[in-house]
Amino acid sequence: MSDGESAERRSAIVLDLFDRYYDRVFAFARRSVGPNLAEDATQEAFLRLLQHPRLEELEISISYMLRVVQNILRRRHTRTARLREILEQEIKPRQRRKEADGTNGIYQRPEPRTVLENMDLELALNRLSNDERDTIRLVVCEGLSYAEAARSLGVSVTTVNNWRHRGLARLRGLVHAEGVLHQKRNRTCRGQTG
Repeated sequence: MSDGESAERRSAIVLDLFDRYYDRVFAFARRSVGPNLAEDATQEAFLRLLQHPRLEELEISISYMLRVVQNILRRRHTRTARLREILEQEIKPRQRRKEADGTNGIYQRPEPRTVLENMDLELALNRLSNDERDTIRLVVCEGLSYAEAARSLGVSVTTVNNWRHRGLARLRGLVHAEGVLHQKRNRTCRGQTG
């Protein structure tokens, strides 16, 4: 069987599975997340099938597909939680030091609504360059080493380090800018200016 015939056969298998299972897999994902994430996870599950090296040998049932989408959603949740944790550890302390009011260096606790609650993390990541975003996801979210990320991205370790540093700096700037906007909005709502 030639590569072209193999690719057509694999596509036909996945298309048949897509027709049979898409609605049920989407409904399953939709119970856990919003419609956009559910659709992304469902499509990713079928895309992974297409890339599976032994696709022709597998007996794929609905339960298999549900497990795949569940794993995808679990990984996304873990990556997002890990990125939030990194942002809290690396970015917020620096921001807090800068925002200390200067009275003996005593830190003033911010209002209960934090900057991260005001700013959708995925939206912030999407404002980074593709290289910075991919590097942060691989190194920070997925925990790959610089060498592993460099191999995955096809660049040097130094480049990965630079992209990570710049990406986190830009995220820090986005978080800070959102905090400033939040403070100005609060002053305006209270009738204060400044």
